[in-house]
Order: sequence, then structure tokens, then C-alpha cells
Amino acid sequence: MKRIAAALFILFMVTTGISFASAESYSLPGSYNPTGAYTIPYNNIGISEIVTIDLNVTLVNTGQYPKFVIVNPRYDFEVHRLDGSENMTSIISGGQIYHVPGNESKIVLNYYVGFWIMPYETVLVSFRITNQNPYIVQTTDYSSLCGNGKITQVNYENGGLVSGVIQELPEISRITCGVMYPQLINSPNVMTIKSMFPLMDSSIKVIKYDGIVRMKLTNVPGNPSPCISGECEEGAFGEKANFWTLFAVTVPLLFPDGKMYDYTPHYTMTFKEYMERYMNFTEKASPPPTTQNAPELSGMFPLSNKLLTGVTVTPTSEFKPNPSTDFQAELPIWIILMKGEVVITYRVSWRTGGW
Repeated sequence: MKRIAAALFILFMVTTGISFASAESYSLPGSYNPTGAYTIPYNNIGISEIVTIDLNVTLVNTGQYPKFVIVNPRYDFEVHRLDGSENMTSIISGGQIYHVPGNESKIVLNYYVGFWIMPYETVLVSFRITNQNPYIVQTTDYSSLCGNGKITQVNYENGGLVSGVIQELPEISRITCGVMYPQLINSPNVMTIKSMFPLMDSSIKVIKYDGIVRMKLTNVPGNPSPCISGECEEGAFGEKANFWTLFAVTVPLLFPDGKMYDYTPHYTMTFKEYMERYMNFTEKASPPPTTQNAPELSGMFPLSNKLLTGVTVTPTSEFKPNPSTDFQAELPIWIILMKGEVVITYRVSWRTGGW
């Protein structure tokens, strides 16, 4: 018979006579709604992930007739020519996401948004997914032999932890549930030239692109900021998160055709090294300790409260790394230990004809 969840011991005693102005709680897994316009999910260890993209793309029309390029409305865009009125941006207002066009007579055709390219014209266009309408990814749950035998609900009052719920396991034959290691909680969405620019016209060609990808990982219950930019008020739980999280994360967007570089902060290891170190650890005998000191996590990224936070992705095109391919084996992996949040950025670029 399934056991009833036992109450987590009270960590903060409520003294008689003290009144609390606010009470908050969260359950794992769960979600939060920072703006009223979209909901950000987090996994069973409270990690969420949001991504923004900024790409500058150079295109050319090699034909003798004007062509209208249709843009996916999920992207803001701006054509860099004349008065700059050929654009569309997303904004949040009153809990709704609105798409605001520039000069609609120039960017709308057959009720589709986009832009014209004149015969033999080369044009620079910026495509963006911004913090007003970010790409939200669902992080993978952390798994162990204890299953859901963990803290599943936490209650706060005035930013202090007062109570919660911890699930018990029905069987007693299992005393421990394995060793904690940084499980990979996301996988990248693959962005190729053909998938990004299916132009369906031989005269429209992409010459190059350059851009930056920004991934923000947040320990949501600890710091559910109501906005992405960090310029608004602190969330209900503030900086009083009581629980550390340990996990691994990779890039949210993979550009196999192009160049990915300038990782900030630099990644901890490659996917091949991660597989060798963590995924096969049960098959290797542990070497005898050489000192009495606590073991060091060799190769792990220097960690701090302000550096790392994690979340998982459920992309439309899921990437499943194969270590036999050199490029996939070199996929960057960050090992993260955190309470708050971390922002990881990297640059991408591509040129026609290669480098």
C-alpha cells in the first residue's frame, strides 16, 4: 500500500505573536508564470531554462525580379536599410504578447510578415528571440532509484522555510538509492542552414550569419524573478533558497554547419569526457584514496552562487549525441552546482563556402 507522505521537519520556528505578511509554497516538478504571458516549467529539482537568440544574416537576391521573404513570426526582425521601418518586435503588455510591426505597407504581403529584396540587392537582417518572448525549454527530471522519494513540496513564510513534504518509499530492503552525479538535463535543438532558411527560391541566397545565443538557467523555487532582464523586483523566495542543485547541461542550440565559439563561462568538459567520467562510472573500480583530504572534483567548472543554474529542453528536433562522431564528441558540457541562477552565452557564425 502506498505510504502517505510524511511532513518535512520544520526548519524555521514560528514564534507566537509574530504575524507574517506573505506565505508562498511550491511543488516539484512545477512551473511559474513571471509575466502572465507565458509559463516557465521547471523539473523535479527545480531547474528552468530560457533562451534568447540574436542573429545578423546577410542575404542576396541574385535574380532580376523582387522577392518577398516570409519570416516566422516567432522571431523579431529588422531590415538594416533606409529608415529602418521594416521591422517587427514582440512586447509584453497586460499579460499578453503583442507583435508590433513597423511600416506594415512594407512588411506585409498576403497577410504574411516579411521583407522585400530587390533585384541584385544584398541586405543585412537581424532576427531575434528576445526576453519579451523567449524560447522556453522543458528540462528533464533528475532520476534515481529512490524515484519520487524526495522533497516534493516546500512552504515559505516571509522568505523563510517553515515546512514541506517528503515522500517515503514503501519498501525497506533498499537502504540507499545510489550516488548523486550530475545528470544531463537538456539536449540541443539542431539549427542547420537548410532548416533555418528554407527559402524555396534559387535566387535568394544566404551569404553569412553571425550571432549570440544566451541561455539562462534558474533554480526557480529559490529565485523566481518575474522578468528575464534582471531589472525588476526579486521573486517571492528571494535569495533564501535552501537547497543546492547539481546537474549537467549542454548548449540549447547546436549549429553543425557553422562555428560555435567564445563560450562564457567556458565549459567544464566535452560530451566524450562526460560519458567516460559519469556514464560508465559503475563499470570501473574506484582507485584507493591517496590522501585523507576530501576528494576533489577534477575538471569541474569553478562554482559559485552567482554562476550556475540549470534546466532541460524538449526541442522540436532532439539531438541525441553519438560519441563516434568527433563533432558530437566535442559537444560542450557544463557541470553546475548552484542555488541561484547562471547565464551561459556563446557565439555562432557561418560563411558560404566555408572558412
